[in-house]
Amino acid sequence: MQSTNNWSIHSIAGAYALALAPHGYYYVKMMASAKGNASNLLPRENLNNLKAHISSEVWNKLSRARGAHLNALEGLPLFAAAMLVGNIAKLPSSDLNLIAAEYLGARVLYTALYMGARSEFMSYIRTGVWAWSIALPIWGLIKAGRVFQGE
Repeated sequence: MQSTNNWSIHSIAGAYALALAPHGYYYVKMMASAKGNASNLLPRENLNNLKAHISSEVWNKLSRARGAHLNALEGLPLFAAAMLVGNIAKLPSSDLNLIAAEYLGARVLYTALYMGARSEFMSYIRTGVWAWSIALPIWGLIKAGRVFQGE
């Protein structure tokens, strides 16, 4: 039996929480590695300021975690808009839930690939997953737009 529950609005909070995971890793690992060389006055400058004080391997891990976090935040408005507009257009819950579940799954995979990729080849796989994750809310917006156009 297919669920008629609509989880699309909840998924916006889930997408935001997924964006916080790499940031949490970044922050804890950075502070542990900083040994007093980090400051809360300009926290976005810490990574650049630490480059001379930590190994390149650790710096690269931190940089990838920060990039994954920022990328998740960059995609969040598009996803949130798709979920909200999809509900306003009264798209079927099953469609919204599918878009939301695929988006969250793609974001988990993307984050794992972003933080774990060590080769150029894997970076292209990551880019493909990113394209998939962005295509999902765009498709939701197109579906909602068709409803508003009376199609």
